[in-house]
Amino acid sequence: MREGVETRSGIRWVPLVMLLVLGAVWGGNPAFSKALVTDGLSPAAVVFWQTFIAGLFLSVVCVVKGIRIPLSRRAIIYYCVIGLVGIDVAYMTLVFVVRHVPAGYASVVVLLSPVLTYIFAILMRLEGVNPVRAIGIVIGFIGAGLLVFPQGSLPSPELLPIALIAFITPAGYALANVYSEWGRPEGADNVALATATMFAAAAGAAIVGVLDDTFHPIWAEPGSRELILVAYAVATGTAFLLFYQIVTRAGSVYLGQVGYLVTLFGVGWGVLFFDETTTIWLWVAILVVGAGVAMVNLGKRKSAT
Repeated sequence: MREGVETRSGIRWVPLVMLLVLGAVWGGNPAFSKALVTDGLSPAAVVFWQTFIAGLFLSVVCVVKGIRIPLSRRAIIYYCVIGLVGIDVAYMTLVFVVRHVPAGYASVVVLLSPVLTYIFAILMRLEGVNPVRAIGIVIGFIGAGLLVFPQGSLPSPELLPIALIAFITPAGYALANVYSEWGRPEGADNVALATATMFAAAAGAAIVGVLDDTFHPIWAEPGSRELILVAYAVATGTAFLLFYQIVTRAGSVYLGQVGYLVTLFGVGWGVLFFDETTTIWLWVAILVVGAGVAMVNLGKRKSAT
């Protein structure tokens, strides 16, 4: 039986609250990123401090709980692949894109990650073709088309090239999702994997920051921007802890619902903090992409039974 406080109506309140908080935190990623890059920070600087401080935060959890971080060859490769592809490439792209497009748009693009995950799993022969999930892929891409529809979800047609670059983010997440299952070190603790992955991502972002001369020493001129950056990092570490707690208490299928919350919160934060306007095309795209993702998830559940 999964853990959690359950009422007579069958609602497990602890996992539900955790899911809502996780959706709010992850949904805030585009807004956090937009606030930082519009204040002069580079994508590499944002991702470095986000992952490095989050790694320190998670390291404390490992020390307190006596969790050992595996350092085998397989484990180190795992950290590097997930850290560089699933975090550095995906997050830096997200940070770059939100400088030019609405945070709400980026939040909807991220929702495509489960669709792309299934496509990559098929290409790597980790999963077979399922009719329901295949239809979900088609619907998901129709929704993606609505997102980049000129004068629809985008403020102007000139932003189309940057809007298309945004799709690198869910592709990075999807590749990391597939590899996280295929390349996971046996017997490794989830928090240990998250901690080491954060440091691997921080190392990659630091190299990029040094090469393009955009490394930002937060101690040089501490201010509100640096405070936001630290808060972003702590939120990232907290999100990973919530992620694993939800899986433990309610299962991965329950956790899968967080994608919809991330999108809704992401759009909401964009409206609240940046006075972004939403169009009917954006909401139609959310519904269509959400339907596609739901069919991909539904097909997975049916094939597993």
